[in-house]
Amino acid sequence: MFEPLDDSKLKKEHFKIAILSSGGSFLDGFDISIISVAILILRPEFTLTTTEVTLLLGSTILGMIFGGIIVGYIADLKGRRYLYLWDMIFFIVFTVLCAIATDYLQLLIFRLLLGIAIGADYAITPTIIAEFSPAKHRGMLLSLAGAAWFIGAFGAYGIGTILIPLGNVSWRYMFLIGIIPAILILVLRRDVPESPRWLMSHGKNEKANESVELIDSTAHIQAPVTYTKTKITDLFRKKYIAATVFISVFWFALDAVTYVIALNGPSILEDIGLTSDAASGYATIIALLAIIGAAIAIVFIDSVGRKNLTEIGFAGMVVTLLLAAVLFKYFPIVIYIVLLFVVFEIAEELGPGITSSVYPQELYPTEIRSTAQGFGTTISRVGALFGIFSFAFIAALYGVGGGLIFLAGISGVGLIVTLLLGKETARKSLEELNK
Repeated sequence: MFEPLDDSKLKKEHFKIAILSSGGSFLDGFDISIISVAILILRPEFTLTTTEVTLLLGSTILGMIFGGIIVGYIADLKGRRYLYLWDMIFFIVFTVLCAIATDYLQLLIFRLLLGIAIGADYAITPTIIAEFSPAKHRGMLLSLAGAAWFIGAFGAYGIGTILIPLGNVSWRYMFLIGIIPAILILVLRRDVPESPRWLMSHGKNEKANESVELIDSTAHIQAPVTYTKTKITDLFRKKYIAATVFISVFWFALDAVTYVIALNGPSILEDIGLTSDAASGYATIIALLAIIGAAIAIVFIDSVGRKNLTEIGFAGMVVTLLLAAVLFKYFPIVIYIVLLFVVFEIAEELGPGITSSVYPQELYPTEIRSTAQGFGTTISRVGALFGIFSFAFIAALYGVGGGLIFLAGISGVGLIVTLLLGKETARKSLEELNK
């Protein structure tokens, strides 16, 4: 039925939809990374305790927990495009409020609300990409979202490094700059149509064909699908329970590790003797080189496969974190630690950092696809909070090296669940995968 989409050659419309839909991932990477730099200024300015710093770092992630599951469900009920623009508006509003916050409590609340907007975008946009993409190139187009995260992180670290010399006011400018890409994304997204798969599944055949014509002006789809009401409980039906367990554990483990490194990276480097400027500069280099992993994944994900890349990525994370733990304990030499962080980020972005945007789209049918994406987003951010607070506790007791061993163990859990439950989904239509 959707052969005009599945068999289509790659066109500029595909890239336009994929790039604009990856904007939320870009803003997440920017936002998470910019607060990790801003905290170097905020900590002395507001005289923050370790607990207050950890709460501030985790506040946006907590907001994403609510934004993911709620908006994912609404997107299956009301349409992918229903909140596609509104979440950008909310992002802009709360970014401004963060920049003008006058005390710690205000900043904490505004960043929590900002997280709801980011979580909402995560629940919607990968589904839009997947439902427009050709089957043979779906992995590559979805991989752009993972790459966008690190492009956002690189931009944030670079901007943070430039602005830190401005002193106490610099953190406000760091937040405000994030408004610029958000406004651009908001304006350009107005031309992105509703998903034809969602429209067809709700009996809106004429509008579905209008949407398909964006890709192929001569295409026509027929045979309307019987509408099935969206229910969150469908994620736990016998048919989907293995996929739900896989995505939940794999994404929980991924974010429990990667958000700790993203949020604490500059602080960790500062703790081994670097200045704030130097720590931010090294973090910029790490984020830039991490894009290598994303580039490799984009090229090979549709040929090598999702499962193989995920396994390789998790294995690389385990090895590099264990080696970094040894270095922190016995040889805390900056350049070696930076190199290991670079390899860690390449491995993460080569594997699960990319496939986390792919698997939820391919393992579920249209009527619960966005719900599954939102559920996975929520579970992953619970994992991020777990990692952040657990790492802070363990590092306080056993040092950074002990915290890194803990993160290596979590990465090992991700590897094991991928070996046991991961499926290969490359080059198949969404309907074929969900018969």
